[in-house]
Amino acid sequence: MLQHPTKFALALSFLTAILVANMSGPQYVYPAFGTSLTTKFHWTALENSLVSTASFVGVSFSGPLCAWMVNYLGIRGTLRVSGILAFAGPFLLAQTYAGRLPNHFVLCAIYLACLGVSGAAAYLCALDSQSHNFKAYRGMTMGLTSASLGLCGVVFSQVNDHFFSSHDEDGEDSEGVYGLLLFMSIVMASAMAIGAFILGPLSPPDDIPPSKILKDDEEHRYLLQDDQATYSSGSTRYFLNDDDDDADTAVDQESIISTKSDTSSGQELSSLEFFLHPAGFALFAALFVVLGLGYVYLASIGQILLSLPADGSASPQHLRNIHVSVFSLANCGARAAFGTLSDILKRYWGIHRLWMFVGAAIGILLNMLYLITFVNTTDDLLPVTVSMAVVYGTVFGVAPAATTEFGTQTFVRNWGWLLYAPAFGSQIFNILFGYFYDNEAQRQGTHLCHGPTCFRQIYIVGIGCALSCLAVLSWSIIKLKLYKSSL
Repeated sequence: MLQHPTKFALALSFLTAILVANMSGPQYVYPAFGTSLTTKFHWTALENSLVSTASFVGVSFSGPLCAWMVNYLGIRGTLRVSGILAFAGPFLLAQTYAGRLPNHFVLCAIYLACLGVSGAAAYLCALDSQSHNFKAYRGMTMGLTSASLGLCGVVFSQVNDHFFSSHDEDGEDSEGVYGLLLFMSIVMASAMAIGAFILGPLSPPDDIPPSKILKDDEEHRYLLQDDQATYSSGSTRYFLNDDDDDADTAVDQESIISTKSDTSSGQELSSLEFFLHPAGFALFAALFVVLGLGYVYLASIGQILLSLPADGSASPQHLRNIHVSVFSLANCGARAAFGTLSDILKRYWGIHRLWMFVGAAIGILLNMLYLITFVNTTDDLLPVTVSMAVVYGTVFGVAPAATTEFGTQTFVRNWGWLLYAPAFGSQIFNILFGYFYDNEAQRQGTHLCHGPTCFRQIYIVGIGCALSCLAVLSWSIIKLKLYKSSL
């Protein structure tokens, strides 16, 4: 086990966190085999919608539970629990696919939810380890960790395409799904077992110079005090941008100094105060809309592809794997790039991270308009897959760093509660997706809906939600006066 922050220890900790994060994204792997489950078990669109979001719901709704485990079991204890769940979920699903267990959709959803809990806990451990060990440029280190999570889909979809690809006469996967699920159970559990021996806060050696400790403390305080605008909550004033405008000078200087001192000594926002803060509420709205709509698109990509006429002769499984891989790669790149970009914009130009979410909300709005207007064949869908992944990755790449601005000591708790936003969003949008799909299929008199009209209504709902999200973000920026540079 690593104890002191030597260069080797920091490098090994960083790379292990990347590995653990890469194995913590089961929600991005489901589209690679989800349609095969639906076909084999003859689920309706609504049943499939509930199963397809089960892993994402497990990831998101388990946030407070995962935060509790990290606080009381520690990073290494939490990773051991995650490893057990990571093995159990896909293993039980594989036995269900092989006909050895009942195939009711609720049971399958439970297996996937357990896998989602495992991924959420392991990913939180990776983020928490990075947060403690890399105080400077948290946006970059957390963005790269988040990017690694986004690559989980491309890793397993390509493994599926090259090693577990076998088809029946309808072009659907047969034996390959069983092998893929067993492979997932072993590899994911192994990565988390490795992390349990390495990850965790690295304590400084006893003989570290006092000046080095002071420097680290200053970096910690700079993050808390630098990038937020003045906001009152109850009897405590929190300063998110101390030098934002001339109005700050009207505040009693003694109270400002007192509040700053309290903040640097542990006064941090969490729980209800976090969500009542305009920036916290705006974060919740952005994750609800952008991540909710983005994940529903990814989870339903198999149904969308089947409903559209194909220009080539590629099998349905191959088309799904292509879109999952493209989504994962673009998602990964966006997480790394925009997580780092948020650091650069904030540090050198004083641009708050909330502006990144404004761009993401505009992006999701344009995607919904594109889906309604231009998508008629499977080939038309590829550009929106890339664009949707970039928007999705931007939010997930910047959100952890934005959450640490409310306090690193309360980061795990705040991030756990904040994950309820995409959980509610994905579930609500996915239920609407299944409802509209089934209604259109009944109108066409078929079990499988055909044509762009299958999804037009959910895209219209998405446009309305994107506009609402933009309104909330704009209100927050105006309320906190973040339209001015904080430098």
